[in-house]
Amino acid sequence: MAADKRKLELYENLFKQLGPGEHCITIGTIADYFQCSERHSRTLLKQMQTKQWLSWNPARGRGLRGTLVCLQEPIDACYKEVERATVKGNYDMAHKLIGFNDRNVASGLKQYLTHATTASEDTIFAPFHRTLSWLHPHHTMERTERHLIHEVFQTLVNLKGSELTGGISHAWESDDNKTLWTFYLRSGVFFHDQSPVTTSDVVESLKALTVSPYWRALYDHIADINSHTANQIQITLKHSDPHLPKLLSRAEASIMPKQFIYRAERHFKPIGSGPFVVEVSSEKLLRLKRNPTFSGQSALVEHIELWIHKEWAEDKKCAENFFFLSDEQVQYTAATSDIGYFFLLINNKSLQNECFQNSLERLFNGQLDAPIPCDRHIDFCFENNNENRWFSRKLTSALKQQGITSVGTQVVYGHPAAKQDLAIGGIRLEGDRTTSLLAFFKLYPYWQANLTWKQQDHLKQTLSVVRSEVDTSKQKQTIDELLTWLHNNRVLTIIRSEDLSLSIPSRIRGVEINSIGWCDFSKLWIKQRMTPSH
Repeated sequence: MAADKRKLELYENLFKQLGPGEHCITIGTIADYFQCSERHSRTLLKQMQTKQWLSWNPARGRGLRGTLVCLQEPIDACYKEVERATVKGNYDMAHKLIGFNDRNVASGLKQYLTHATTASEDTIFAPFHRTLSWLHPHHTMERTERHLIHEVFQTLVNLKGSELTGGISHAWESDDNKTLWTFYLRSGVFFHDQSPVTTSDVVESLKALTVSPYWRALYDHIADINSHTANQIQITLKHSDPHLPKLLSRAEASIMPKQFIYRAERHFKPIGSGPFVVEVSSEKLLRLKRNPTFSGQSALVEHIELWIHKEWAEDKKCAENFFFLSDEQVQYTAATSDIGYFFLLINNKSLQNECFQNSLERLFNGQLDAPIPCDRHIDFCFENNNENRWFSRKLTSALKQQGITSVGTQVVYGHPAAKQDLAIGGIRLEGDRTTSLLAFFKLYPYWQANLTWKQQDHLKQTLSVVRSEVDTSKQKQTIDELLTWLHNNRVLTIIRSEDLSLSIPSRIRGVEINSIGWCDFSKLWIKQRMTPSH
């Protein structure tokens, strides 16, 4: 395949000298363009002719002119070679081919995906800016991976807006106290490897959350999960939770084959029962294929491909998690608001004062008009996305101008560093807002360090009230009062909300941005081009 890249380079050099169309030329002149012997030139011409890049009709007799016709533009020849490489699973070579004759690979790949998206009728291509982590529901933290979990796996129930619908379960009910929940499973649901989804798979997937070092704080009110019949499970709670189904619609509550739950990454396979099957997962490409046996609404396209190149991180806008490519002029816009918040946590009690808090709020909103009231070194952590990196640079620069040293530590979402004066991060509103805020408060590991004992008791009691409240409007009011209380105690500041808007080619339909900040792949479809009738 490396030889194919070199052939592309030689063909482009020849094309630049001759251009398209028919040319009368000697083999000696071609050898000069190829910078090789006449004998090797004949071999190259034969190979290029086999690939249908050109046609060559040599003249009989030394020094006579033959007829050469360049049939393809070099970039079109390149794209066909890239397609051959991807069919063979050679994604590294696909990247190398795109970079023939010293082209910029990131830019070239984007042009290729634009071409592929425009030409395709059953595959949607999208560029992505970083390597994806493993798609294990219990270990996935990044927004994109959690969205992909929903595409590959299923949960007991689904939540869209405020409406709960069936997933692996078709019905559910609870006792009057909301402490005993029963979920009735669909029959005939299969994992992608064609093994049936059993109650044992469901029970073990959910039990694992209750013992997970990370997730158990959010699921700490679950006392027991068991199954007494083939198609139902019971969940017993320590405390009332009228909204348990909303919690079980989250990505980490996805159901997987029980034999994969505790496997290490190198032995794990992302086998779910969702609308898409992981067909290819590499550092260069994630390819999802439509699951023809999906128990819900089947996907409308055959493939979704995320092509990965790290240089695209520079192009990624703060207000978008993904984007489509097309050479079409006609586009439409899809937008949503409040898919999350960016926050500042003041962990160091000596910094929990109004002047310091207000100063940082003005800094992050571009309104700082006075020095930050601080005369000590600052350690802080920030999450690994463009927005939080920007907040980090703003803070470091402002402190440096005042002669104050600081050390910022970049962390993965949901895993703040210990013993930090400040933490900058995000709260994702995945699905239900109240459940998402409850998850943030329950999963943040350092409340003991930045709250007094009295404040910790108030936080714990308030979260208990939120979880047991039947009325969703009262739930929302209580959780908002908690946010206000933490702000007034100079502990937590919501810097800004996170919005999202996308420009989408007119041929790609069905884009509806979900609460995770992506769109449901199973609803996407490609409007076919109108072919003129004769």
